[in-house]
Amino acid sequence: MSENRARVLVVDDDPLSRKILEQVLVSAGFEVESAADGQEALGKVRQHRPDVVVTDWQMPVMDGLTLCRILKATEETRFTHVVMLSSRGEVEAKVTGLEHGADDYVVKPVEPVELQARVRVGLRLQKALSELAAKNEILEKLALTDALTGLANRRAFGEALEAELARVGRHGRPASLLFLDLDHFKAVNDSHGHAVGDEVLEGVSLVLKRACRRGDLAARIGGEEFAVLLPATGRIPAALVAERIRRTVELHPIGRSALVPVTVSVGVASTEGLPGVPGADELVRQADAGLYRAKAEGRNRVSAA
Repeated sequence: MSENRARVLVVDDDPLSRKILEQVLVSAGFEVESAADGQEALGKVRQHRPDVVVTDWQMPVMDGLTLCRILKATEETRFTHVVMLSSRGEVEAKVTGLEHGADDYVVKPVEPVELQARVRVGLRLQKALSELAAKNEILEKLALTDALTGLANRRAFGEALEAELARVGRHGRPASLLFLDLDHFKAVNDSHGHAVGDEVLEGVSLVLKRACRRGDLAARIGGEEFAVLLPATGRIPAALVAERIRRTVELHPIGRSALVPVTVSVGVASTEGLPGVPGADELVRQADAGLYRAKAEGRNRVSAA
C-alpha cells in the first residue's frame, strides 16, 4: 500500500470543516472520500474500504464514538485506523475516545501538517499489521503442514478428523479413514540412503494427493505413515480408493535419483454401519487394526476393519 495512494474517509457534519479536511489530505496525495455523519460513513466504508478514517466526535444521526465502536467490532474493519477529532482537549475526553477504539486523537483546530503526519503514522501501522497478519498466516500453515511432503501433518489431521466426526453426528453421512504404511521402508533407506527415502515419501504423497477428491484430506502422520480422511464415503467406496492407491504405488516405481519399487499396506475404517458415531480415537484404532492385519497377512494389501 503506497502512502500517496492510500484511501482516507473524512467524517464531519460541518460542510466547511469537511471541505477543509478534504483539501488538507488531498494536498498530501491521499485519495479522499467524505461523509456527513457516522451512518453515512458506514456505507462509505463498505463501499470504498478506506485505510484511515478521520472522524469528528460530535455529529447528528451517529456520532464519532459510535462509528468507531462499530468499526472496531466488525471483523472486516477492526484494523481500520481511526483518527478522532474533537474540540475537547481535556484528558478525560481523550481517554474516552481512545477507549471507544480510536487509534489516535487530535484536538481541533487541526494543524494541517500534524493531521497529514498522523495519517501517515496510521498507514505505517496498517502496513505493519498487514505484514504481521501475512506472516502469521504462513506460520499457521506451516504449523499444519508436513514440511517434506506438503501434506497435512498429524495436528491438522487430528483437527480435521474431529470436525468430520462432528459433521457425521449432525448429518448422518458416513465418513471413512485410511491408514497407510510403506512396506519395508527401512530397507529403502538402508539400501539407497535417506535422500532417496525422502523422494519415495514425496512420491507416495503425490499419489495420495491425486487420489483425493475436493474435501478429502491426505496427511503424513509419522515417518512412513500416512492417513487419508474421506468425508461422505462409506466402507466399500473407501476400500476401492485404498485399493486404487495400493495398486498405483505398486505399479509405478518411485524416486528421482533412483526408481525404487515400493508397496503399501492399507487399513480401512468407516463410521458406516456402526451403532453410533465413534470418537476419533476409536476410528483411528479401527484403521490401525486394519493396517496391522494387512501387514500380518503379507503386506501390499488392503484390510478393512
